[in-house]
Amino acid sequence: MSKRTIIIGDVHGCHKELSRLLKEVQADPKEDRILFIGDLINKGPSSRGVWDLFREMHGQAILGNHELSLLELVQGKFHKHGKYFEQLQKDFGRYFTDFVQDVSNWPLWFEDHELMLVHAGLVPGLHPDQTDPWVLTTIRTWDGEGADLKNSNNPPWFDFYAGNDLVVFGHWAALGGLDRPRLVGLDTGCVYGGRLSCLILPERKLVSVPAKKAYAAIN
Repeated sequence: MSKRTIIIGDVHGCHKELSRLLKEVQADPKEDRILFIGDLINKGPSSRGVWDLFREMHGQAILGNHELSLLELVQGKFHKHGKYFEQLQKDFGRYFTDFVQDVSNWPLWFEDHELMLVHAGLVPGLHPDQTDPWVLTTIRTWDGEGADLKNSNNPPWFDFYAGNDLVVFGHWAALGGLDRPRLVGLDTGCVYGGRLSCLILPERKLVSVPAKKAYAAIN
């Protein structure tokens, strides 16, 4: 049997749901490669609990906008996600520095044999290495210039995707997920009362578990 790759969508501190999903798919860190799409932290009940499971599974993760903002906050920069900073410090306690060090080593994207992971999406025609980190972790729509990446009057970035790689992304909970031949969106809004989803390769199977409750309001 081919070694599985399990790609997990935005967890946002929903540690109980993550535990259930890992059990549902019988994730085995000795046999499976377990990848996270970013935004493991904030909004949900236990970012520390998610990190513990992440390490237990020997997971690999790319940066989401919430991890990217954490790294900026640690450097003393202002960010709207600063409202989560104090809670993160309380949640991690004496392990906060270790967590920040771990996150600082996460890449902005992941590529491997016709598979690409990005947290939010791709600028049409550009490789991630040509793209600003904040664009990679926040883009939703495309206006042709990149001046407004979240305007619902503009088409989604993925309507312009013309590559051959399978691109797996998260970040856009309001989509409720996406499943196209070369595009899979895995943010199904667990922290908002939706579901926590994963993609299993090579069989390309989508699996999800329901949230125990809504921990935050979607905006």
